[in-house]
Order: sequence, then structure tokens, then C-alpha cells
Amino acid sequence: METQSEEQAAAEAADSRGEGEPPQVAGAQAARPEDRLTLLLRVRAQTKQQLLEYKSMFDANEEKTPEQIMQEKQIEAKIEELEKEIEEAKVAFEMKKLALDRMQLSSAVKKHLEKINTKTSVLMDNMKQILSLNKLVMKSQQETRDLEGKLLDVRKKRLQLKQGSERKLLEIQTEKNKQKDDLRSMENSGKIKTIQQNLETEIQITTVIQHVFQYAVLSLLWPLLLQSTGSVAIAHGLSRSVARAIFPDRGTNPCPLHRQADSQPLRHQGSPFFTF
Repeated sequence: METQSEEQAAAEAADSRGEGEPPQVAGAQAARPEDRLTLLLRVRAQTKQQLLEYKSMFDANEEKTPEQIMQEKQIEAKIEELEKEIEEAKVAFEMKKLALDRMQLSSAVKKHLEKINTKTSVLMDNMKQILSLNKLVMKSQQETRDLEGKLLDVRKKRLQLKQGSERKLLEIQTEKNKQKDDLRSMENSGKIKTIQQNLETEIQITTVIQHVFQYAVLSLLWPLLLQSTGSVAIAHGLSRSVARAIFPDRGTNPCPLHRQADSQPLRHQGSPFFTF
């Protein structure tokens, strides 16, 4: 490209010189070798330019159209299909040839076995032994498959039990957390305190009722004990024993009136439980 630009520049310079000079001077210089060389360079540049144009036109004519490209692709696809068919035919031929060879070999062995004595034939014994071994191998393989299936079932059941236990543990943990939350909420809401107060009130009422029944029973028994024993001390001891038998959860002195009777002397021979 640089050479072409130089040649074109030289040709243009020569043209400018020729046009600027008078006709006589230009005609005189046309015979010089330098003018001839410039003319030759100019013709050479023009020839190269024309050659490039022709080459580009030739390349443009050689470009393939989309239809030609599609046809070439179809041809290539057909070639590949034919090659695959040839390979498949070769494989099928080889397989048939091997099958034919096996059939021929089996026929030859059969004919040979028919010719020889099968009772004393070592080959027949070997074949029988091979068949028995094959049966044993097949039986062992079947047993192995059965054992593998049972082992797989056991593993599945174990996995199911493990998943079930995990779910149960999660439910138990959730229930415990829920109970703890309920307990905290009850403690915070004051329900526990109210229940405790109600329980203490019920205990006090029950204690008072128990005392009343104790006083009534011992008051009824006191005259009988005093009459049967004839002694206040003995009657007092028997009344304590009866009170402990009837109300064992009240301790050694179940009735506060007993403590009063122990601390104060008897003022009359009547009941020690009611002193007015």
C-alpha cells in the first residue's frame, strides 16, 4: 500500500509539472528517461489498481449464496447418515458372523459328542460339573439378592423409626416448652398466687371442721370413759388414744383443748373439753 501511494504521488507530481510548463518545454522533456520512468510508474500503478478491482470482483462472484450453503449442509448430513448406516451394517455383519461361528462350533461339538461314548467321556463329565457349578452360582446369587433386599427393607424400617422418634421427641420438646410458657404466663398473671390462697383457705376450713368433729366425738366419749374407768387421768389418756386413732395426722396432741386441759387443772368432774 505504501508503494502504491508513492507511485501515485510521483505520477501526480509529473502531471502537475507537465501541465504547468509550456507546450514546447513539455514536449522537449517527454523524451527524457526520467519522464519515461515516471510514465512507466504511472502505468504500473494503474495496472495494479485495475488488477485489485478485478480480483475483488472475482471474489465477489465466488461468494456462496444461502441456497448453496443449505445444499452443502444437506449433502454433509446425508454423508454422515450413510456413514452411520455403513457402520451399522458392519456391526450387524460381524454379529451375524459370530453367531454363525457359534452355531458351527455347537454343531461340531454335538457331532463329536454323538460319535464318542458319552458314559466314559471326560468332556461330558466336565460339562456336567460346569452346569452344576453354574446352578450353585446362580442359587448363591439369588440368595445374595434376597438378603440384600431384606437388608434394604430393614434399613428403610430403621430410617422410618428414626424419623418417627425424632418427630416424637420434637413434639415432646414442643409440649414441654409450651407448658413452661403457660406456667410462666400463669405465674406472671397471678393465677398461681390466687390458687395457693384458695388452697390455704380450704386447708384452714378443713382443719376447723376436723377440730369440731374431734371435739364432738371426744365430748360424747368422755362421760363413758370416765364412768368406765373411774379415774380422770385414765379417761384423759384414753381420750388421747382415741383422738390419735381417729385423727392420726394431728400429732401427739391433736386437740388444742387437750393442751388446755394439760396446762389447766380440772375444775369439775365433767368434760375436760368444754370449760365455760
